[in-house]
Amino acid sequence: MAGWDLKKGELQLVPIRDDQLWARFNFVFSDASAKRNSYKFGLIKSILDNLLNCTIEDDKFVLFYHDIFAKFTECYWNLVLKYHLRQMRPDGKSQYSKIEQILWQAQIDFQIPEQIPFDSLNAILQETIIAQVQRECRKYVIGALYSDLEGIVYGFDKKEKYLVLHPTAYQFLMKYKMELERLNYYAWAKFLETVNDDSLLVRLLNKLELASPQRKNLDIYRQVLYQEFEAHYCFYCGKKLTGTSHVDHFIPWSFVKEDKLWNFVLSCPSCNNGKSNKLPARMFVEVMEERNSHVVLRSDFSRNQFASYRQGLISHLWQYARNAGFQVYKTDLDLRA
Repeated sequence: MAGWDLKKGELQLVPIRDDQLWARFNFVFSDASAKRNSYKFGLIKSILDNLLNCTIEDDKFVLFYHDIFAKFTECYWNLVLKYHLRQMRPDGKSQYSKIEQILWQAQIDFQIPEQIPFDSLNAILQETIIAQVQRECRKYVIGALYSDLEGIVYGFDKKEKYLVLHPTAYQFLMKYKMELERLNYYAWAKFLETVNDDSLLVRLLNKLELASPQRKNLDIYRQVLYQEFEAHYCFYCGKKLTGTSHVDHFIPWSFVKEDKLWNFVLSCPSCNNGKSNKLPARMFVEVMEERNSHVVLRSDFSRNQFASYRQGLISHLWQYARNAGFQVYKTDLDLRA
C-alpha cells in the first residue's frame, strides 16, 4: 500500500544511529522522494517547531496532531495568502493543492483582508481553519512522510489524536534542529521554484523563514514572573528591578521558537540588550533548572506552560544550541567569577 494511503504506521522501535536518520531525511529532501505538493516539507517544519510541546506518556514521546497542524496552518497561511506562492505541481485536475483551496475559501467566507497574519485572527476562527487543514493533512501527508522515513522517526494511527516519536529520533531532531531546518528550507525552495513564476521567487528563503510563527507580546509573562515567581531581581546581574524590566528567553527564541514560561526570566534592560540572541553563561543553567524544579505553579496558565517541561531539558537545549553555533553572553558577574 502506498504510504499516503496508510491508516496506521507502526513505530519501528529498533536501535537507530544518527547516520541512518540522516540518510532518511536526505532522501526526503532529494528528488527521489515523490512530491506532488510541498506538504512533506511543511510537516517536517511543523514537527521541528513542536519539539518543545512533546509530552512523555508511558515512556512515549507524544506530539498531538492539533499542535502540529496549528503550526502547519500558520505557515501555509502566510506562504499562500501573503506571498501567493503555489504549493503544488498541476496534475491535470487542479493547479492548486487542497490546503491552498481551504485557505482561500476561508479568506472569502470570513471576509479576511489580505496581509492579515494568522495569529491576528480571533481564536475561534483560527481553530475552525486549523481543523479543516488537519482533516485534509491527516488523510495523506502523515502516512506519506512516515513511509519515506521507513517508520524509524514516528509511528501513527489516524484514529488517534497524536503521533509517537522514536526516543532516539527525538534526540536527533533536537540535536540537529537548525541543520534540518536549513536543509528543509532549501529543498522546499527548490520545489517552489518549479511551480511558481519568477516574479514570486524574489527572496524566497526569507519568505519561508518569515512564514514561521513570529515572536509575540510577552507582557503576560512579565506579570506571571513577577507575581508567581517573585522575580524582583535581574536574573543575570542580580540588580533590583525598578521601572522597566525585560522578559528574556533564557535559551534564545531563534532556537526554541516557542514562548514557554519555563524558559523565561526577568532581566534589566542592560543585560537583556547585551545578551540579545546569545546563550547565557553555563553557570546559569543550573540556577535556571533549580528555579524551575522548585517553583509553585499557582495558576492554570502556569501549569499549562509547564505541561511539557521535564528536568534536564534546559541543560540539553543549552548544549544543542551551543553546538548549533550560538555564542555565549558574558556578564560582569561572569567576568569576576
